[in-house]
Formats: sequence, C-alpha cells, structure tokens
Amino acid sequence: MKKNLTVFMAAVLVLGLLAGCGGTAGQPSGAPASDSPGTAGTQYISIATSSSGGAFSIIGTAMADILNRNIDGISANIEITGGSSENLLLADAGTCELAMSASDVLYLAVNGQGSFEGKQISNVQGVMGGHLTTTQVYVLKSSDIYSFDDLKGKKISVGPTGSVGNDAMQLIMESYGYKIGEDWTPEFLSHGDGAEALTDGNVDAVIIMSTVPCSPVQTAAASKDLRLLQIDQDKLQKILEEHPYYVPGTVPAGTYAGQDEEIRSFSSAAFLCCNKDLDDELVYQVVKNLCENTETLVNAYPQCDEWIAENGYRGMSGIIDMHPGAVRYFTEIGVQP
Repeated sequence: MKKNLTVFMAAVLVLGLLAGCGGTAGQPSGAPASDSPGTAGTQYISIATSSSGGAFSIIGTAMADILNRNIDGISANIEITGGSSENLLLADAGTCELAMSASDVLYLAVNGQGSFEGKQISNVQGVMGGHLTTTQVYVLKSSDIYSFDDLKGKKISVGPTGSVGNDAMQLIMESYGYKIGEDWTPEFLSHGDGAEALTDGNVDAVIIMSTVPCSPVQTAAASKDLRLLQIDQDKLQKILEEHPYYVPGTVPAGTYAGQDEEIRSFSSAAFLCCNKDLDDELVYQVVKNLCENTETLVNAYPQCDEWIAENGYRGMSGIIDMHPGAVRYFTEIGVQP
C-alpha cells in the first residue's frame, strides 16, 4: 500500500507541474515546438491549378517544388480546382496565395462578363506570365462530325466548371449561331474524364485549351482515331477582332496520332497571379526563383520553356496591375511591360 501511495503522489505532482507550465515555454498549451514541422513560423502557400492531370496541375506541382527547395520558411502545395475561373475567384477572395489562369478568363473576370457576370474581381494582381494555351476541339474520326456546324444537338465536354474551355466553347458555338443549353449540351467533365467519355461514346466532342500537345488528347488518340475540328476563317477572324486577348494559334500537323493537317485555332496566355495583399518580399522571391529555375519547370512540362522573365508581363498587360514584388524583380533585370 505504501508503494501504491508513493506512485499515486508522484503522478499527482507531475500532473500539477504540467498544468502550471501549460505547454512549451513562450507558447500556448498544445503548441508545437518552434523547430518542429508545421510550426507557426512556417508560411503555407496554396497554388490553385486545375483538375488532376491538367497542364496547370503539372506545372503548379513543379512550381511548388521550386519554392519549397529555394525559399526558407514556406510550405507550398497545389490545390486541385476547376481551373482558371475558379482560381481567379479564389485569389480575389484571398483564399489561396497563388493562382494559375489564362488571359481570356482574366479579361472576363475583370470586366464582369461571361461566366463572371455579377462576380467581377478587383483584388487580383499579376505575378508572371507563361506559355500559350491553344483551343483544341476533337471528336472520334468514326463519327459524322466534320466541322463545328455538325455539333448542333450534340453533347460536348467543356472541362470542369470554371475551366477556360467553358467560355471558349460557348464563344465558338455562338459564332456559328448555336446557343448553349438549346442547340448543344455542355458536360462539365475533367480533361481526363472528357477524353474517356469521348472514347466510350458518352459525349460527342471535347474541348481543351492547353499546351500543344497535351496528354489527354494524346491518350485519347492512342485509344481511338481522332479528328480535330478547324474553325472557319471568317468565324476565327471575328473572334479575334471582338476578343483581343486571344491571338491566332495552330495545332501543327502530326501533333497527334493520325492528324495529317495543321489545324487553325486561337490561343491565350497562361499566367500566375495572386491576391494584391500578398507580401511584397514573398512575391519577389517567388518570381525570382521561378525565373531562375526554369529547367525544373521544363522537365515537368516541356512547354514551360515559355515561363521565362522575358514573358513576365504576358497575358496581363492592360488588364490588371502587376504585384509590386513582381515589378521589383522584373525592373532589376531590365524587363518592361
């Protein structure tokens, strides 16, 4: 009994000491030590990208790796999203630190047009510009669809809700006189699921606005023979005149298996942006390290050879202001808008 009493009193003494200390010195009870992972000193950075397998998610993963290896005190990770539109809304609200998007979606977001009607953004600034993304619409070669005229009454995968393909496909179809929901049906599938739905016969066409080539189309072309649709020259010219944030684009012959001719299309610029309140020094370090480690991006995605300082303002000039931290870096190395 004496032994048991001694053990009991020792336990009470230890509990009392712990209660008095309330955790590690200088920290609230339950707080981790300052040198442990996930401490209060670590700044977490979320990069809003795209659906899994999309170009933005692949590039964003490489960006996070660069930032984690080169900037002390941060932990960067990607956020899987619906794409450009959702990313801009997240950045505008300050619920992500960095966001990837495309110039056409940015223009609509800033001006409250298209899918951004009533959701105009005002708190986003530019970080750096990147590669061009080209509109690619493909169908099964075994189908009776040879042009956009043939898509009336069809089901079209336009990418996940909020992706750049949503607005681009609607714009193309409107140029042919077809209204969404009346003359054709959108299916909001991820890029990978859209390709699979086409090969399985569950949709009639798929649009993706991405680099050339892009893996979902390559995967579909390896399974079934595909046909890429070409925009009529007069329709394309009107689109470019009315929407100056687009530039002429092509899908070169031989890009995909069985594609024998060059396909006429249009492109927009991809870029990285942030909430305007993000710390100047952090943005400076982000831009500096991304520009100085381009080879890591290229290893992840070959078209990232366009994510260079010389393209720093691409896709954003005349639409939004650049973040002061980004301007500081580009000014130091002599890059102007």
